[in-house]
Amino acid sequence: MRLLATSLRHALTLAVFLIVGVARGQETTPSDITAARNLLLTQALADSQRITEQYVLALGTREAALAAAGDYEEAKRFQQRRAQLQSLYFGSTVDSHAIVLPLTTARLMGSIQASGDILSNWRSNGSGAEWSQFKLAPGRYHLEFEANMIDAPVAFASAKMQPQEKASFTFAEVTQLISTGTNTATFEITQSTDETTFIPVRTGPLTFTRSPITLRLVANSGYPANLIRLRNLRLVPVTETATVSAPIEAAAALKTVRDDLAAELLVSQKKAIDDYRNTLSALTASKPALKEAITAEAQRLDRLTTRRQSTPLLSPPAAFATATSSLQDLDILTGAMLADGPPTAGDRFKVIHDGKTIPVRLLWVASPPPVSDTKSIPQLAKHFGIESAAAVSIGRLARDFTDQYLRAKPLRLLAYPQPDRDGTLAVLVVLQDIGLYQNVLIDQGLAAVQPPASVNKAAITENALLSSLIAREEAIRKRSSPPGAWALRTEAK
Repeated sequence: MRLLATSLRHALTLAVFLIVGVARGQETTPSDITAARNLLLTQALADSQRITEQYVLALGTREAALAAAGDYEEAKRFQQRRAQLQSLYFGSTVDSHAIVLPLTTARLMGSIQASGDILSNWRSNGSGAEWSQFKLAPGRYHLEFEANMIDAPVAFASAKMQPQEKASFTFAEVTQLISTGTNTATFEITQSTDETTFIPVRTGPLTFTRSPITLRLVANSGYPANLIRLRNLRLVPVTETATVSAPIEAAAALKTVRDDLAAELLVSQKKAIDDYRNTLSALTASKPALKEAITAEAQRLDRLTTRRQSTPLLSPPAAFATATSSLQDLDILTGAMLADGPPTAGDRFKVIHDGKTIPVRLLWVASPPPVSDTKSIPQLAKHFGIESAAAVSIGRLARDFTDQYLRAKPLRLLAYPQPDRDGTLAVLVVLQDIGLYQNVLIDQGLAAVQPPASVNKAAITENALLSSLIAREEAIRKRSSPPGAWALRTEAK
């Protein structure tokens, strides 16, 4: 350890000497000598970093030995010394919750080179590093690191290779399951004032829902005329800000707003219904052959308005002409929110509505359960053409996806009044500006369509929704690069 400390002092002394020398002579020194000096300075800094890392590791080993022997005071002194060195070298205190991306386990791609914890030589497009089977707790993370970008020495430049002022990179999770923007971050770094100045960079946050995962950092272009160095790469968990609960008095104000909205909707619906009646009357006069069908439609409209005369249609069908007794029998729950805690599965979770916790399941779709000892696993695995173990993995992904997608969003539920034996309500979940959540799960390949055992042929709206779900699933399954469970099929496509 003494030898390491002595070497560290010598290396840092050399680095400081070179920095001072550059500062004093940069205005009078010829460009070729400046280029050579820059290379020497870069090498000196790299050497001093390696020695620093060795010294920090030695301090950590000694700290662990002292702690094991019960000498906690002395161990604390070594811990403080390590923190001081890391703060001094990297320019900031390392977050104790940060997860380091070690270069020793990374697969290097293209022209990239690794020295200590520095990635350099970003000369070609697609150069980068990849961490396979990287383990971390699911959650949201920022990628943080320090970056230094300067012009390469004159000897490396040419008419075709000019230094760039900015460099673009992409950091992403490598997966075939879901193609979303939440797991990809594109960012830029800018030129530093000199080769010793490292600029802190933060990008993200990125959302990871499973472990282990594969992470990849790549350059979006080649930078042969620049010297780019990235160091101290780490994932830092996002600190969530606690929300303050609304006061109890807000419930009365909310009820007033809801009642006002209901009254306005009733007025608007009455106008729409009256206009539709006028349209039917005009059709009766101009299309005598359709009189029977128009009369039936008018009768359905009468039944609809009779049932809803005191309750507004907060989630109406696309047109009153498609309303049938099937969907009219559904209760409408507005302003529901996903309950705290993880969902039971992608298609089963609890919601909070009017202060009550209600278990629900999605109508007409089923996600694989996230546990293996479930009877429905073989059936759903066969539906997707995957192994049972893969179905369980998809189930866990579907559960996490539902948790993140529905969290903190207002939900509108169309629920059958009669619950299951265990009290679970069968529901359609509607999201503002998105539509049925069932469609979202199908589009991601995280659920299978499961039509009811019997279908009422007169239930036009129900049949239309089912047909839409089936068509969606068929289109997703036939994609050249299908998402979710369809990407894991073992049977012939």
